[in-house]
Amino acid sequence: MLGNFIFSLNIVMPVFVLLLLGYMLKKLEITTPAFLASGNKIVFYVALPSLLFRGVYTTDIRTVIDFWFVGFALGSSIVAFFSIWGISKLFIKDRPVWGTFTQGAFRGSFALVGIPLIINLAGDAGMARVALIVAFVVPFFNVFSVMALSSCAEKGKEEGLGLKSLLFTVARNPSNIAVFTGLFIAMFSIPLPTILETAVGNTANMATPLALICLGGGMTFKGFDEKIRYALIASLIKVIVLPLYFTIFGYLFGFRGYELATLMVLGGVPGAAVGYTMATQMGGDTYVAGTIVIVTTLLSSVTLTLFIYTMRTMGLLI
Repeated sequence: MLGNFIFSLNIVMPVFVLLLLGYMLKKLEITTPAFLASGNKIVFYVALPSLLFRGVYTTDIRTVIDFWFVGFALGSSIVAFFSIWGISKLFIKDRPVWGTFTQGAFRGSFALVGIPLIINLAGDAGMARVALIVAFVVPFFNVFSVMALSSCAEKGKEEGLGLKSLLFTVARNPSNIAVFTGLFIAMFSIPLPTILETAVGNTANMATPLALICLGGGMTFKGFDEKIRYALIASLIKVIVLPLYFTIFGYLFGFRGYELATLMVLGGVPGAAVGYTMATQMGGDTYVAGTIVIVTTLLSSVTLTLFIYTMRTMGLLI
């Protein structure tokens, strides 16, 4: 039992130690807003795509493409989003809060937090499942977020995006381009020059620490607001209800081992920091959005540890 708990801590805590380091570096003014902004751009445009490309390129993708896994992950995500969206509409009459609540309760930071967790848990063996999630599921998170915020914003603040614009946004995402490029190269067994392969590997290695430090540096703590109850409820849905939902139904549908762990992490990672930016730009409630990111980040360090510990104890993880 103690061994399983230590195993769980060793998986989760390194991620949150780097988040805390990022926050402390900002408070000590070692990092600046300009550095964090540049760091996030490096992660988004270069380091994270390199990490995903390497994960796909170095895998015999023809043996790991699993459309049943992808279909379940995507279908479960669609059900989760529209359930949260529809049920919350019955209780939240403030349109900006409604849209922000829906996005915050559903959208997680899988790219920045989920990928490091899966790597810690499964090593390179987990990258194949990560690549499938990033390529076929995560892009829809952005689509759903835009749907929630554009349709629920106050009159005069809508930034409704048509289907063409949404598809263009998804298609030009650097991570998606990297994954599909890696899929193409892996499918046809195209070798990369050693110099290029080494450069990609070195760039990929800095993705996780830099991303987590920048994410930690971007966290801000503000005072209480009367709408905090919405942020707290959304946070509990994000870190408890969703991982339970993905894990239970994933198990019932036959997934085990690292596949089941990947589904749990997909549901249980903390709220995405980009959700705050989107809420700001699209007329959402910035207080609720920011509070969800902070609360889910703090809570998920505990909940993810407990989920991994429980799954390990029950023999669901090797």
